[in-house]
Amino acid sequence: MRLLAILLFSLLFTTAGLARPIGAPGDSAGLPADTSRTKPAPALPAPAAHANLNDTLPHIHPRDANGRITDYTVAPGVTWHYDKPKPFRWALNIPRDLGQFPGYAFRKENKGTLMGLVVSSVGLWVADQAIVDWSQDVGRQLGLTPKSTQRTLFYVPFRIGSANLPFEFNVPDNLNSTFYYLGDGWTHLAVASSFWIYGGIKKDNRALRTSSELGEAIFSTGLVVQALKRLTGRQSPYVATKDRGEWHLFPSYNRYQSFVPNYDAFPTGHLATAMATVTVIADNYPEYRFVRPVGYGLMGLLGYAMLNNGVHWASDYPIGIALGYGFAKIAVRNGRTRVEETSADPAAPGTGWVRPPKRRPWYRQGHVAPYTYGPFTGASWSLKW
Repeated sequence: MRLLAILLFSLLFTTAGLARPIGAPGDSAGLPADTSRTKPAPALPAPAAHANLNDTLPHIHPRDANGRITDYTVAPGVTWHYDKPKPFRWALNIPRDLGQFPGYAFRKENKGTLMGLVVSSVGLWVADQAIVDWSQDVGRQLGLTPKSTQRTLFYVPFRIGSANLPFEFNVPDNLNSTFYYLGDGWTHLAVASSFWIYGGIKKDNRALRTSSELGEAIFSTGLVVQALKRLTGRQSPYVATKDRGEWHLFPSYNRYQSFVPNYDAFPTGHLATAMATVTVIADNYPEYRFVRPVGYGLMGLLGYAMLNNGVHWASDYPIGIALGYGFAKIAVRNGRTRVEETSADPAAPGTGWVRPPKRRPWYRQGHVAPYTYGPFTGASWSLKW
């Protein structure tokens, strides 16, 4: 119920006002190995032997000496430890995540997945025009206005050089626009803020880490998505000058900024960030099994809305979704520590919770070593992602 309360709070916050889009239980095999901490597992309460596991495990959250909830048993033998994150420290983790992504995405066991992404993207590209036309026909039959319309609550102009970056606070005024704003930046900000507020009030490190990882995953995803958009320059359906749109590869910055919809269709940023959000929450709260079905269902509505309003082609989706999933997995993997059981007997002497030592941030783990290369000698500094 705690997670449901957080999500309901974020939903109420989001529906109060939305802005323009920012454009932007799985394992984690292939990432660096877990730095496991050896620590006894807690004994289950006596009634747990006859109770549903999901009814008992979420309540096993012992507090440390500072009164913080740091350790969570989410399944038999599966306990995760979460350190308290510092505000906005997640921004310093983005370079690490970008550096780890190629090793995570292009490992050998992902060959089939990568091939599937290519095949599905090409197959959808062939059918793109037919899919958009069909989606809009269905929208007309259902009375869903395809135009993305909104009412501006306030507008603050802001420019950086030639780039116009106003701060707007809007509300959608039709059902299709409401579905579209499920992927808006304000929606994800509301979700992340809700976890941060709840975690601060309850001294709940998992909620705080979830908020931190959402920021980390969404911004990492957004950087790569924006880079790909500016490299591929694909037309959005509603401004397309031919079937399936044109591709203006490597448009200049000024050309891109002059009319963004003419260049920013591929890949989707809305579904990428939505996938990142769902994956971070679902991986940190695996005992709440409704997260993925509900999240994927909302993503389906978002995906349809973007076809109906002509913002995206269906072939823009697979790569965007994969990027959001990958960066979410990396953020979660780096944000928690697996705790191993030391005894099969929960009543064995010495049981209890011992806080594992904190890990140094990745950017403080560089190593200096001497080297000799021909006539040259000196020292080198290396950093392992």
